[in-house]
Amino acid sequence: MLNTLLQREDWARDRLARHAGKTVRFMVGNFKISFAVQAAGLVQPSDRAVVPDVTLTIPPDRLADLPGVLHARDPALLTELLHVQGDAGLAQVVSDLARDLRWDVEDDLSRVVGDVAAVRLLKAGGVLAGGVQSAAVRLAGNVSEFLSEESALLASRPAFDDWTADVQAMANRLDQLDRRVAALAPRSARGV
Repeated sequence: MLNTLLQREDWARDRLARHAGKTVRFMVGNFKISFAVQAAGLVQPSDRAVVPDVTLTIPPDRLADLPGVLHARDPALLTELLHVQGDAGLAQVVSDLARDLRWDVEDDLSRVVGDVAAVRLLKAGGVLAGGVQSAAVRLAGNVSEFLSEESALLASRPAFDDWTADVQAMANRLDQLDRRVAALAPRSARGV
């Protein structure tokens, strides 16, 4: 997939070719993948035993942030997650490629089905995706309503807030009672 993108972009292959023979390793949690840069500016999988020239790591304590960053599709946010170690020049090229290389789905699809059909298929796919997302939101709302209203397995927000207020009021009354008992304790010790 990466080489397919690189084959379309001369500028990207030219920039990578300057680093031919070097290796880049990506580490996300326990997942590790390494690529060696070829003279033509393409990449190939590299042996894990090879010491990489650049290592890009998402630390384990930041893994929880990854889904939100990927959903936002903002390369700057992804860059903030990464810990970069090694050759600064190659790391900059990798960063630029991550920011600027994009898969042109419409172009690939148009080669198979033609320009007009590709545009229509992508438009239909967008409508379908929007419909699926809307259905998922409605389903989540319906399940939530069923669990809180119909089956009483979950408390609704107003019911939970009322319960919390009642518990707080009871805790306040218990504190007052404790103070009154504590005030009466010295009296009973004196025999009053």
